[in-house]
Amino acid sequence: MSHQDTRPVVKYLLFVFNFLFWLFGIVLMGIGIWALVERESETSINSYVDFFTDPSIVLIVVGALAFILGFSGCVGALRENCVLLTIFYLLLLLIFVLEVMAGVLVFIYSDEFEQEANDIVETSIMRYRQPGYEDLTNFIDFSQRTFECCGAASTYNDWTKNKYFNCTPSNPSLERCGVPYSCCLNSNTEEEIINTQCGYNTQRLSVVEANDKIYTVGCVEALLDEIKTKSYIVGVTVIMVAAFQITGIVLAYVLCREIENEKERYEHSSRARLN
Repeated sequence: MSHQDTRPVVKYLLFVFNFLFWLFGIVLMGIGIWALVERESETSINSYVDFFTDPSIVLIVVGALAFILGFSGCVGALRENCVLLTIFYLLLLLIFVLEVMAGVLVFIYSDEFEQEANDIVETSIMRYRQPGYEDLTNFIDFSQRTFECCGAASTYNDWTKNKYFNCTPSNPSLERCGVPYSCCLNSNTEEEIINTQCGYNTQRLSVVEANDKIYTVGCVEALLDEIKTKSYIVGVTVIMVAAFQITGIVLAYVLCREIENEKERYEHSSRARLN
């Protein structure tokens, strides 16, 4: 098959690839903006911990990046614009390299990574039910129910860092020394009425006593155990994402080279006619 035959195939494959990527970016940004507007208040991002504990900001940033990549790839493919195609495949290549580097660093510095993850979870716990962090509150409840966990490194005792569940005598809250309902063993049931007081006073209990009422595994540990248990799913997902990115890089690179080769052939034939 000649270059003339393969070029349209590569062009429209790349367009479809990027159109889906572009739609994905729009959906993520839409969800993130909706979550941000629904808060009815503004929050500031002062550190990377603030970033990772703010799901709406994460969605907006990731969605914006996917939107830009998809848009440049779509327009570059349709207009056969090598500048946009080069921007697209170089950015995608950069993201791929950063992902590989992040994976290697997490493997090498696994203990430090776990500590950073615990810090992020602890910061999230402090912001639980705070005005402006409603989406984070829902995310924490969802995570604790899904992974059957409670708190961070110190498990259910981490909830004393939250002003509503703080265990100090000066705390006037009725939930003092308790934990959220999502820590309770029955929080994953399909019951229409949830007992939101099921975690009452559980911080005063020993681990053996608390085992009968709430989850006593920290969420970072539970997540890592889940990853280890389902490592094959994680592996397949990583391979699929890598294949998706490499496919986009190769298609954009091949199309760009074919466009440039076509220009060179045209210029060569023009000079030959003039001579």
